[in-house]
Amino acid sequence: MRAAFLHRSRAAAALLALAAAPRVTHALDACTPRAVADSARPAWPAPLDRVVAAPAEELTLRAALDRLSVAGRVRLSYSPDLLPLERRVCVASDRGTLGDALVAVLAGTGAAPVVAGPDQIVLAPARNAAANDAVPMLARSTGRLQRVVVTGTASGGTERASPYGLAVLDGRTVERESVQSMAQLFDGAVPGVWMWAQSPTSLLARYGSVRGASSFGVSTPKVYIDGIEVANPLLLTQIDPARVQRIEVIRGPQGAALYGADAISGVVQIVTRHESAGGGAPRAQLRGSAGTSTSAFADGGVLTQDHSLVLRTGSAARSASLGVTLSTLGAYVPGARAQQLLAHGSARRVGARSVVTGTARLYATEADAPASPLLAGIGTGGFVPGSSALGRLRAVAYAAPDSGPRARQDSLLQPTLADSAGRQRARQYTFGGSATLQSSARWTHTLIGGIDGYRLAGVAADGMLVPSATDSALRAARGGADRVTLRASSTARFGAPESRAFVLSAGLEHSTARETSNGAGTRLATRDDRGTFGAPPVAQLASGTTWWSNTGALAQGQLSWRESLFLSGGARVEHVSGPSSGAQVALLPMLGASWVRELGPWTAKLRGAYGRGIRPARTVVRGATWTGGRVQGALTALEPEEQAGTEVGVDLLLGSRLGLRATRFDQRASGLVQPVAIVVDSTPGGRGPGMRGPRIAYDLQNVGAIDNRGWELQATSAAGPLSVAATLSLVSSRVDRLANGYRGDLRAGDRILEVPARSVGLTAAWTTRRWTIASTLSRADDWINYDRLALAEAMAATLGTDPAPGGTGARPPVGPQLRGFWRSYDGSTRIGARATVGLWGSNAVTFGVENLLNRQLGEPDNVTVVPGRTLSLGLRTGF
Repeated sequence: MRAAFLHRSRAAAALLALAAAPRVTHALDACTPRAVADSARPAWPAPLDRVVAAPAEELTLRAALDRLSVAGRVRLSYSPDLLPLERRVCVASDRGTLGDALVAVLAGTGAAPVVAGPDQIVLAPARNAAANDAVPMLARSTGRLQRVVVTGTASGGTERASPYGLAVLDGRTVERESVQSMAQLFDGAVPGVWMWAQSPTSLLARYGSVRGASSFGVSTPKVYIDGIEVANPLLLTQIDPARVQRIEVIRGPQGAALYGADAISGVVQIVTRHESAGGGAPRAQLRGSAGTSTSAFADGGVLTQDHSLVLRTGSAARSASLGVTLSTLGAYVPGARAQQLLAHGSARRVGARSVVTGTARLYATEADAPASPLLAGIGTGGFVPGSSALGRLRAVAYAAPDSGPRARQDSLLQPTLADSAGRQRARQYTFGGSATLQSSARWTHTLIGGIDGYRLAGVAADGMLVPSATDSALRAARGGADRVTLRASSTARFGAPESRAFVLSAGLEHSTARETSNGAGTRLATRDDRGTFGAPPVAQLASGTTWWSNTGALAQGQLSWRESLFLSGGARVEHVSGPSSGAQVALLPMLGASWVRELGPWTAKLRGAYGRGIRPARTVVRGATWTGGRVQGALTALEPEEQAGTEVGVDLLLGSRLGLRATRFDQRASGLVQPVAIVVDSTPGGRGPGMRGPRIAYDLQNVGAIDNRGWELQATSAAGPLSVAATLSLVSSRVDRLANGYRGDLRAGDRILEVPARSVGLTAAWTTRRWTIASTLSRADDWINYDRLALAEAMAATLGTDPAPGGTGARPPVGPQLRGFWRSYDGSTRIGARATVGLWGSNAVTFGVENLLNRQLGEPDNVTVVPGRTLSLGLRTGF
């Protein structure tokens, strides 16, 4: 009786201590084995006296606790804010008591096991932790470098050994800032990456820079969700912040040695949460918010809503969760509305030596996407030269349409300049899972398999150079793709990490994609036998199914000396096949090194890496966007896109209080494919005035070689409740040489369009037990792009002109003529803020504001319109 009372009393005290415990800001060196001496081992009460097999080395603390929970047949309760769950732990002994194993894996965390019941253990702060287990200076200063990452390694590793700059975005930060779009996520937070703020009705993402330009229109990293490759990363524009555990980003081609083709820009790995109802977490969490968005293009406020529900069940050993998010946005411009539904489910089972996970995701969106209101009236006498963008809108966007014959003729001549709203629809899904088996203390095996796909209908071609008749055809295009991914890898560890160690990884990966398309406009103009251009034949406009496949065999090794010097090297042999060209075989190497040294309370890390990546001229990503045609003749003559280069950097850390990182990158991209505007004369026999005269079509052409150089600077600081992070990116992306036969508007020495020369970001948060205030600022400036208003006016003057005798004979501007429509854009700044106030239990109220400066124009051109200042009020509760 007395023992049971003492256990309950200690458990109650532990729970109170958990509630009041500060967050741990240091971590033990992950690879220093720690054993408990026999003389120091206490006589553990039940169930801590149970004999268990200790976790093998190179596990995260989270995984080690889950396995001990299963092996000891107990429930472990702890606060995620108390423990560094992503820290690596190593245990020397193979068997022992559960209490000894928990003390070993918790060493340096300031926590100790406390019995709370016959099968429940509470991990509570230990008052004498500092005296009994002093943390070495190395551990206090390198906590951040011990963060576990899965991107860039075959089976996971620490940032300490990474030879290249790897950005890791914590899911708690994403949720705290209520980040919902990929643009909000990357811009200002990941140096070297900038995404343009698209309107909610735009379903395709647009990257301004991923360390410069690595393609035209499809310059995107290769994206994975829990290890499953996304069929089209340009369609991944929205995320559910409540479902993200962390996001890892490699910039540049260094990740291609592990991830293969299409990774020339980098790799993004989205790791979702696998939550349970254990550890005091609520079984259900409901969040709802509503607000209003101002607009210069609509009367009154525009309603915006966002609601989500998350359900959890199970324990640390077996868990499952399901989340659903629904969001809507009203007409921020006339005729523009958007609705989005995102569902995500996950399951996990933890065994003594294995972990099996499953994931499922479904994303559905519909949007009414009209042409930009700034283009309304162009070609009908409503365009007001020399006025501001808003003045043009007021003059022409709401002008009453003329109902006479002249207006009907103009609508035929320019079907997209004054097009009404078109319904767009997209569906995405991901299903798959992974299994990790630790067969021994040396060997770890991983198997990942899954399928990702999408379906499109009526997607607007927002990236088209100029509005043309092709746009209306693309609006009606329908299609989709499905990609199956299967990846198997094994990792062996030799030696002792504290002296000399070697890690060897090998694996195989295969992915097959099936693409289906139908409708006019999905193919581009081709070259005929004489080298001239013509309109796509009718046979090329028929629907069809094509197959693409990638197969890669990879090997990677890493040699470490005293946890200070790391030498990494590896390569992947990639086989790419598709119907547009013969099979391609490429060798994708990666070489790198990093050196970590302790300088008193500071830790310095030097790193450097080289990598090479390729992208075939024809990919699923290109086929689903405005840049992709399925013309066989033109594509077989194109070289694959390639990027290779180096990066060097230095990291300087003062524990978790201050971090400074600087990276210099020098990369060359060659063979980049650009859709070049060409003039195509319509068939004189066509009926209607809109069927005669010159038209704009697009031909895929290799540009040549582009040099991408620049600096990435990042600083982080945490002092008490205040945390601050800042980034600065300086990018130079210029044409070095042109390919033979290139007929576009670029010249040697030119800057690449739409690539900002500078981008900055600043995030500040003040966090206490009851409330949190966070604010973000991101800005890009100094880029060159087309004057889309002037270009649209010039195009409208030529549409429908008749080259026959009596016609005007005007020709649309193409090739070098387009240089006259280049203009400089000063910059765009986005500011957002959010506050969360805790009420009681799991209840909280949130206040938020986005686009505080109320900017709706100027990014990335002068016709794209985004919602204005948005205010929201929300409630979060759990039960």
